[in-house]
Amino acid sequence: MSDEKRAMERRTFLCVVGAAGAAAAMTPGCGDQASTAPFSAGNVSDHPVGVWKMYGAQAVIVGRDANGFFAYSATCTHEANTIEFRTPTACTAPTGCTSISTTGLTRCPVHFSTFDSNGVVITGPASATLPHYQVTVAAGAITVSPATTVAASVRTMG
Repeated sequence: MSDEKRAMERRTFLCVVGAAGAAAAMTPGCGDQASTAPFSAGNVSDHPVGVWKMYGAQAVIVGRDANGFFAYSATCTHEANTIEFRTPTACTAPTGCTSISTTGLTRCPVHFSTFDSNGVVITGPASATLPHYQVTVAAGAITVSPATTVAASVRTMG
């Protein structure tokens, strides 16, 4: 078992066991566990090409490039801390969006791993790409399904 996987399992155990007490509040990554339920990421018109939007409550980033929409985890693969955009600006629409980036570059504020605009590790200690999630577009509405992972190359046209 890899060190990263062992650390994730240990953290999950500590979060669950310590949830009733102060231990969970002091364990990095506790409380950062996002829901895997599908969620709305607004409408196609809310997402211009070349813009990435962070959905903080779900710990998911939604981006759009020339090939379509994609979404990936905003949880660092090193120790499960929530990553952030390196150059964020305030998010306006859609509801649930917490910040926007025009570069898509992110970093973990705890151990400073950095990721490119497709969730690929640029610098560690993280060594695994951020997992990508299924995106569907129906009647202009974007839905992200974090329970369903897809290849990092998958794009959904809108």
